[in-house]
Parts: sequence; C-alpha cells; structure tokens
Amino acid sequence: MEKFSSVRLSNLIKQANKIAVVAMGNEISGDDAVGVLIGEELLKSESIKADIYIAYQSPEAYLMKLLNEDYSHIIFIDAIDAGKKPGEIYLVNPNEIINEKLSTHRFPLKLLLEILKQSNKEIIFIGIQIERRGIGLDLSREVLESKNKLLNTLRELLRRY
Repeated sequence: MEKFSSVRLSNLIKQANKIAVVAMGNEISGDDAVGVLIGEELLKSESIKADIYIAYQSPEAYLMKLLNEDYSHIIFIDAIDAGKKPGEIYLVNPNEIINEKLSTHRFPLKLLLEILKQSNKEIIFIGIQIERRGIGLDLSREVLESKNKLLNTLRELLRRY
C-alpha cells in the first residue's frame, strides 16, 4: 500500500486504451459511502473518458461486463479500514486485500480482482481510510475533504488520458 499521488495515478493510466471505474461502498453507512459518492459525481461529470459503474457492495455484479469489455485498466474506489489516519488516500496492491469467506451471497473481492488481473487488465485500487461508519452517519470531515480531492484528480485525469 502506498500513499496516493496524482502523478503516480497518471503514470499508471497513461498507456490506457479504455478505462472502467468501479465505485464501491455502502451509501447509508457513513465514511463507507465515499466510493459510491465519488462514482455518482463522476457520472455527472462532462467529458470523462471512462465507463463508471456504481457497484455499491456487489462489484461481482459487474464481473462479466468488466471481463467482456476491452478495458485495459480498471480503477476500483472504496473506503478502507487499514488503521491509518482518517481521510488518507492509498493505492492498494490487490495482493494486500484480505481474503473473505466464499459464500453463496457474496463473492470475495480478492477473488474478483484476481480473475480480472488474469484477463490482462491493469487493476488499480484506490482506498480512502475511514474514520467512522454506521447507519445514517454523514461522511467525516477528513473523508469528505479526501473525497473532493480524489474526485477533482479523477475528473482531470479521466478527461485527458
């Protein structure tokens, strides 16, 4: 896991042919909503050269679409709880994501990322460290500031790649 920088993200996507952004999170659970909120704002943005998917808590629902489209790069955006300073933004190595139990109701994120990586797609996972989560809570000040910072960076980069 490395601290996020717009220069690093720009370098990661500069060879992209087609980009998908998968926005994840729980929109009614405080800071956990940050990925979804960024995705919703990107959908409203003009001249974005990427396909935006609002996946909420079920990114696996888009697995076949992500596999079948000719995306060279897939950017995942989600809240993380890595014990870091609230609001910090990180580029997370997919190998660092903890295994989840396989269930008939939820497809493990780590397995989803591995399948996509095996299909020769560049996977970029951006995580924002949460401060709090709970039903009905708003974003914390730190996460809100980071949301706006990341949103502006993505708008700029996804307009010109």
